[in-house]
Amino acid sequence: MTIPFILEIAIGLVFIYLTLSLLASEIQEIIGTLLQWRAEHLKRSIEVLIAANDDESKEAAQAFADQLYDTPIVRSLNQEATGPIAGFFRLINQIVGQIYRTITRARNVFGDKTSGPSYIPGKTFAQALLENLQIEDLRKVLLEGRLGRFVEDKLLLPLNHMVNDLRASTANEFLLNAEFRDLEQSIGQLISDFREKRTTLSETIDRLVFRLDEFIAAAQDVLPDNHHLTETFMRRLQYLKKTLASTTLDKSALIKTIQPNLQELVSIVDRSSPAYYELKSLVGKDAGMAKAIISRLDSQVFPKSLQANLISLAEKARSSLAATASDTVLSTMQDLKDDSVSNLKIYLADLESDVQSLGIEVEAWFDRGMNRASGVYRRNAKAVSLLIGFAIAISLNADSLHMLDRLSRDPAIRNAVTQAAEEFATANPEGAAIAQLEEEVDSVLSGLPIPLGYSEAVTDKQQLAQESWFVPLIPRRAIGWLITGFALSMGANFWFSLLKRIVNVKNSGKEEGENKRIN
Repeated sequence: MTIPFILEIAIGLVFIYLTLSLLASEIQEIIGTLLQWRAEHLKRSIEVLIAANDDESKEAAQAFADQLYDTPIVRSLNQEATGPIAGFFRLINQIVGQIYRTITRARNVFGDKTSGPSYIPGKTFAQALLENLQIEDLRKVLLEGRLGRFVEDKLLLPLNHMVNDLRASTANEFLLNAEFRDLEQSIGQLISDFREKRTTLSETIDRLVFRLDEFIAAAQDVLPDNHHLTETFMRRLQYLKKTLASTTLDKSALIKTIQPNLQELVSIVDRSSPAYYELKSLVGKDAGMAKAIISRLDSQVFPKSLQANLISLAEKARSSLAATASDTVLSTMQDLKDDSVSNLKIYLADLESDVQSLGIEVEAWFDRGMNRASGVYRRNAKAVSLLIGFAIAISLNADSLHMLDRLSRDPAIRNAVTQAAEEFATANPEGAAIAQLEEEVDSVLSGLPIPLGYSEAVTDKQQLAQESWFVPLIPRRAIGWLITGFALSMGANFWFSLLKRIVNVKNSGKEEGENKRIN
């Protein structure tokens, strides 16, 4: 038995496997489309990711995943064709899915809907999750509430006590009345500018200190000079100013106190957390956004596993921001002036509660989970491809042992299949698309005498081979079907690549032989 003879048999057998693998791929794709395997697997994988394989969080994770799928950004990914023909096929798809779920007693993972997206980018998932948790709105409400309390408790209330003490001491109830009213109006405007996002928190604190300086200057002009009450009042004002933000470090610490950090924001899903009670206390003061957030939070069920994951992700985001801040300070410290360094430190303190950093961590968490889910899907798809391969082998009587026997014994079949396979491999490049290969194979197969099917000629030869089979307890044909089923599960790409390599080896052998004959 020569090497060219073996290569011809291998080419013929590989080409037959390629042909049947294309059929198996097409069948699997149709079944997967009808039963929405990719979309269902994605939804189940998201539920597992949220539940973290915790049985107690399973139902809550399913409900929360349904809410994520109901967000506009995720709904926009589930685009369906329109028109009467598309609608008809969509109806068929739904009927097949309903029958499948009835037989298997499987739940509809899409809830009250009939379909879902088969792919969700990590960035989209992170945006949907944070939108569902209302992180941005929550941050805004807590920040405005804390700033309002700070201004009221640490500035206006102590200042009002000082002015009232001074009025009582001087027996003048109208002393500094206009100046104090102007200060209240200007502070109200500062708070309004901050709420409308015309100024940052750092700028707002600077403006508060500046307005206090203006009030101190106005009081200095109004009150009599060299009077002990005036001196006492001025010292108290200067002390009040120092308690606000007299240094850069004080200002940075004040910003951290007022601004909610990421852990506080994500802990809102826990109804026993301080952040949740703080939000509830703001409902009376801010009946709009705070009330809406509380109402939506109370209407949802958050899995405990999700709470733990969010807190962990928030900690990672905060650590990442801290590392970035340190690197930035070290790289720019020598190139900046003192005042620029101070402003940079304050800016970095603002960054510590940046919600975008949490979104990046959520995106990475989702991508890691989906990478694991892709491996699970590939294993499941492999199992399905095995079943389809066995079904094709039995239905077409694709007996690998019989095909190998016929290719080795019948030169006409071997030459026809080998020649067609070589022409096919030469005409199609290595990276050819599956759809293109299917068209080429269909045109090649029409005239080939491939030993398949249940014709009398095929079955007679199989029966004859069975008589000399050395394992009588196991039918020879069943072993052939089994081999074919495993072969088809390898996929069309595998067999096409292998066919190209074998043909190249065979052709290179021809060229070497021709060169020797010429010499």
